[in-house]
Amino acid sequence: MRSVTVTVLVLALASVAADEAAKKAPADLQGTWKLVSIEVNGTAREFGDNTPRLVIKGDQVRYAGEPLATLKADPATTPKCLDLNFLSPKNSYEGIYAVDKDTLKVCVSLPTEGAKERPQEFATKDKDNVRLLVFERDKAGTADGVAGGMGWLGVQIRKGDGQISVADVFEGSPAKKAGLKKDDVVLKVGGTEVTDDLQGMVRMIQQAKPGSELAIVVKRDGKEQRITAKVGVLPFQLLLG
Repeated sequence: MRSVTVTVLVLALASVAADEAAKKAPADLQGTWKLVSIEVNGTAREFGDNTPRLVIKGDQVRYAGEPLATLKADPATTPKCLDLNFLSPKNSYEGIYAVDKDTLKVCVSLPTEGAKERPQEFATKDKDNVRLLVFERDKAGTADGVAGGMGWLGVQIRKGDGQISVADVFEGSPAKKAGLKKDDVVLKVGGTEVTDDLQGMVRMIQQAKPGSELAIVVKRDGKEQRITAKVGVLPFQLLLG
């Protein structure tokens, strides 16, 4: 009787171990990865020192210290397949991946209303719905990936009449919490005067350290106002477009 009990226990433990192994992504995907570039329609956008980082542990993907997605990978296919299921907002991305030493390439199709089509090559030219992400392993990365990341306020901005103004403010965003409003004319960001350089202002915000406070001077109803916003982390799905 004791032998039967031991055998059943061993089989149960083996089953649990098998289930855990099935959930875990392949070993070469584990660890902290910093995003080097994103390619859209054949053109790559490279990131600087505040590059976003992802942490893969088991089948879990974390970003800026928070759960981002679950990952399912199949290294037996050619090319190797990968699925990312984002938690909030919920979206599923089908893709392929390749690991070469400390470089990881991930090519994914953006979610669409129709049938999903997994990429078959690491190319985006003339493929508006495909993104190619290149990562490098961050051997000195923090355990949760909080270090790094691009600053985000959650505003849409527009250029007109030689000035930059707020076109919209996302609900629940740092900008909304700070009191920025639609049609505010932006005069200064972090003490630097804002011209009509739209991309220049975007860079100023993205280069701000997440968690820091950013002073913004705006003109509203003909009067200048100083607003202080706590910089957030750019949502990862916004990077994909």
